[in-house]
Amino acid sequence: MDFQSSITKENLARSFASECQEGARYQFLAKMAQKEGYQYMSMLIRTLAHNEMAHAQQFFNKIVELGGNQTQNIEIKAGYPFKSGELKQVLYNESENERMSGESIYPKFASIARDEGFNDVAELFDMVSKVELTHQRTLLELHNALSKNSLYKCSSGKHAFKCDECGTIILDKSAPKTCPLCKMGQGYFRIDFSIN
Repeated sequence: MDFQSSITKENLARSFASECQEGARYQFLAKMAQKEGYQYMSMLIRTLAHNEMAHAQQFFNKIVELGGNQTQNIEIKAGYPFKSGELKQVLYNESENERMSGESIYPKFASIARDEGFNDVAELFDMVSKVELTHQRTLLELHNALSKNSLYKCSSGKHAFKCDECGTIILDKSAPKTCPLCKMGQGYFRIDFSIN
């Protein structure tokens, strides 16, 4: 199939726009987390923003590769989320956005790309889909821990809590309110989740 008349071309453009918007929303969310004193969470979310921009770059590259000089402007029609709220609610909202991308949107786009003969694009959508599901789990775990007030507590025994600012390690049931060495707040301690 000719790329210029394909649905895959529009799906790549929609995906590029979506990933750019996710990257921006994660930057906003990271600022919100930092403002509330969750420095390490902010860093985790900034990493997600960086990931989304890397996805956007791959979608952009595919459009340029397959469309060449013929692709000047792609008209797209798509809906994008504009939900807000307090930190834990935004974490949940974003986890749902990632779930939808990973479970339905990108798999559907991959299927269309395969049907149109763009197997390399289908593979790209499949790979990004898997990453979006890891983002979904990370955001949902952050939301759940924040909702249960267990972000810096372990459920049993003692846990090693490491200050990301100075490297101090505290072995306890919860991270201290402030680091005994550098005096940074609890939000500087690492948040460890299994995201496999």
